[in-house]
Amino acid sequence: MNARLKRVDVGSIFKVAFILYAVLGLIAGLFYAFVFAVVGQFGGLLADADFPGLGVLTGALGILAAPVLAVLYGVFGAMVVAVGAALYNLAARWVGGVGLDLEVVERPQVPPSSTPVS
Repeated sequence: MNARLKRVDVGSIFKVAFILYAVLGLIAGLFYAFVFAVVGQFGGLLADADFPGLGVLTGALGILAAPVLAVLYGVFGAMVVAVGAALYNLAARWVGGVGLDLEVVERPQVPPSSTPVS
């Protein structure tokens, strides 16, 4: 079966992209939190006299990195994807959209349960 994708819903794409990018941002934030924790531990050994509060500062940055990066990645990533979806809709008006070749697959029928419902 042939089909053509003529338009995409920008709002639904924004929501899905926000979730996906927020998860990526959370992963990146946890990575940065780990890096800041390591820097805080070794920074205290290397330059304690020059930076007396380095361990506390990097600990606070590490704790803030995960949620802040999750929100920032989510918002900015979803905005970029939404703009791309809007541009796709504009371009699809001119050229007719993207052609898709779909295959219809039938699902096996599940027999009804034999237990009576009361």
